[in-house]
Amino acid sequence: MSAYLLFGGALCSLLLNLFIIWASKKFNLFVDTSTSNKPQRFHTLPTPRAGGIGIFAPFFFTSLSLLHTQSSFLYAVLLGGGLVFASGLIEDFNASLSPKIRLFLQCLGGGAFIYLSDLYLKNLGFTITLPPYIGIPFTLFAIVGIINAINIIDGFNGLAGGVALLATSLIALLSGNGLEFILLLSLIGGIVGFLLLNFPKGKIFLGDGGAYFLGFVLAVFLIWLTQNKNLEISPWFGIGLLIYPFWEVVFSIYRRKFKSKTSAMLPDNQHFHQLLFLKTHSNPKTAFYILIFVAPFMIYAYIFCQDEKALVLESMIFVTIYFLLYQRLVRFRLFCKK
Repeated sequence: MSAYLLFGGALCSLLLNLFIIWASKKFNLFVDTSTSNKPQRFHTLPTPRAGGIGIFAPFFFTSLSLLHTQSSFLYAVLLGGGLVFASGLIEDFNASLSPKIRLFLQCLGGGAFIYLSDLYLKNLGFTITLPPYIGIPFTLFAIVGIINAINIIDGFNGLAGGVALLATSLIALLSGNGLEFILLLSLIGGIVGFLLLNFPKGKIFLGDGGAYFLGFVLAVFLIWLTQNKNLEISPWFGIGLLIYPFWEVVFSIYRRKFKSKTSAMLPDNQHFHQLLFLKTHSNPKTAFYILIFVAPFMIYAYIFCQDEKALVLESMIFVTIYFLLYQRLVRFRLFCKK
């Protein structure tokens, strides 16, 4: 059954995204032009940015086939994920949603998940337990944070998709053989089908819809995994697994607010992957090098998923190495400008 889910999800995603590529050329839909003034733009050809549809579709259809289980978790993921995906897809379609509306829909999706599943971050590890009036808003903040963390690293072919694929696969290995495992397999298949067209040539982009949806699903499955007493997974596993997108967001907020003196909400071209591109001059190489860098940390988090001290140590080591590499890339950029 596992093989059928993976193959079926990949095939569904591949065929659907091939259709989107054809439709975008014929009807000029979901196209991210090469002449846009976005500071994060690095592509040179008009490219459809609706690859998230191919990832969402197999997950959605698999979820529908499991509705008979009457799982509150399934209902929560389906409704919450649908709202979050829609907020990004509308933006991909005509760029008409303001950041505040998108944030509202993300909060609505996260709130729907918490309400329907009755899952939130109670246990933070190190014997720290949160009461509902703190844990619920903190959980909502964490979900929205991961949604935007995946979106913020979505800048080069295969980068966000590659990180999400590895993270989803490692979560699946820890999830057992139940309904959650089936959903994760369908998601893995969808990501694989998308990556076949996204890396290395970039025939289609993930788009905000895809990035938001992947971030949401990773967030809620990590909440389910780390708050499940039967699995005994440390709450710090989520940070250890997603330390790269997590730290990219934290560091970007710090850099914009205290270094550049600009709004933390405004996009820029100072992210780690953007600075690395100035050195590699290659879209796929940039993503490949970063994946090689972050994969050992993600696998380490999987191996030590129950050891909170080891996960904290991993996070500290990553942040240190990231900072040293970032400073080196900044010096390289300044040298090139001279």
